[in-house]
Amino acid sequence: MNAMNESKEWQVAFSILQTLKRYGHEAYIVGGALRDLLLKEAFVDLDIVTSATICELKGIFPSAVIIRTNIPLLSMRKNDVRVEISELHARSLMENLRARDFTVNAVALNERGEWIDPFHGQRDIERRELRLVREDSIRSDPLRILRASRLMAAYHFIADPGVAKACRAQRGHLNAIAAERIGEELNRLFQSRDAAYGMQWLDEQGILSILCPDASGLHKTPVFSPLNKVDTLTEKWVVFFYLLGEKNVRHRLKKWRLSKAMVNTVHRLFFYTGKRLMATWDRRTLYGAGEKTALAAEKTAHVLSDSVPGGEMNVRKLLAELPILNRHELAVSPLEISAHIEREPGPWLGNMLRALEMAVIDKQVKNEKGPLLTWVKERWDET
Repeated sequence: MNAMNESKEWQVAFSILQTLKRYGHEAYIVGGALRDLLLKEAFVDLDIVTSATICELKGIFPSAVIIRTNIPLLSMRKNDVRVEISELHARSLMENLRARDFTVNAVALNERGEWIDPFHGQRDIERRELRLVREDSIRSDPLRILRASRLMAAYHFIADPGVAKACRAQRGHLNAIAAERIGEELNRLFQSRDAAYGMQWLDEQGILSILCPDASGLHKTPVFSPLNKVDTLTEKWVVFFYLLGEKNVRHRLKKWRLSKAMVNTVHRLFFYTGKRLMATWDRRTLYGAGEKTALAAEKTAHVLSDSVPGGEMNVRKLLAELPILNRHELAVSPLEISAHIEREPGPWLGNMLRALEMAVIDKQVKNEKGPLLTWVKERWDET
C-alpha cells in the first residue's frame, strides 16, 4: 500500500520486522495499527509479536524497556513511534490470532507486506462490522464487553448479533474483573469520537445496570447523546453520572481506581452542576466554584437541561463582577491579619480568612487593606 511506503511509522515497523528476521526470528505486525491502516486512520501504537523471547529482544534492542504486565512486553520509541513487542510464547501466529477478541484485531502483516487474515478481519473492517473470533471470546475475558463498545464508539462499527448475545450472557461477570481495568476502559470509551453511540449500546445490552446497580435513571432508558456535546473527560463523566441518576460519584470512581485527582475533579464538577441545575448562580456559589469549574458546570447544566437559563457569557459577566476570584486576591495577607490582632497564627486564622472572603464577596467590606483590617479587628473583638 502507498500509505506504507510513504509513512514514517510504517518504515519504522518494517525495519523492526526485518531486524528480527535477520536475527532468525519470526515477527509480525498485529492489531490496531493494521485496523487503522485499512480505515485510513492515523495509528498511535505499533504492536508486534515475535518468536523471540523477552531476553533475546532486550539483547537486540538494548535501549528498550521491559514492562512486566500479564503479558511481558518490550516497549520503546523509535523515530517518535511508540512500539510494543511481545512474545508468541512458543505458539504459532495462528494460535495468537485465534486468542484475540474480535476479527478486526485478528489480522497480521509480515516483513514482506503479506497479510495473514484467517478470520476475514479485513472484510469486517471494510464493512465496519464487529464479530468475535471465537464464540467464547467474551467468556475468556468479560472486559471485552467494554472494548466492543469502545471500538464501536471509535470507528462506528456495528456489532453483529453474536457479539451482543455473548455480551449479554457474560455481563454478570464484569464485576469480577479488576476494577482499575474497568475504569481504564471507560476512560477510553469516553475519549472516543462517538462515546454516546458506544454507551447507548452498553445500555441496550443491560451492561450499565451491572456497572452502576444503584443508579436511579436506568429504568427510564437514558439517551446518551449529551455525552457528545461536552469536551473534557471530566465533563463526560459528570454527564454520564447525571444521565444514569448515579448519586454516589466519589464511591463509584474510587471503586474503579481512577486517580485521586480525577475523582476530586469529577466530584467537584458534579456538585456544582447540580447546584446550577437547581438555581442560577449567586455570588457565594460562583466564588466557591471558581472560574474554571463554574464555566464547566454551566456547560454541563445546559447540555443536561434545555430549561437552564444563562450561558457562558453570563457566567463570565458575573465572574467579572466579583470583588475577588480567590483568597490570594485579598488586599491583606494572613501575616498582616495576625500582626494586627497581635496573635500568633493558628487555626483561628484560617477561620478568619474564610469569614473575610465571604464578607468581601457579599460586599460587606471593600477589598482594601484598611477596611479589611478594621473588619477583622471588629470581628475579633466580638468573639
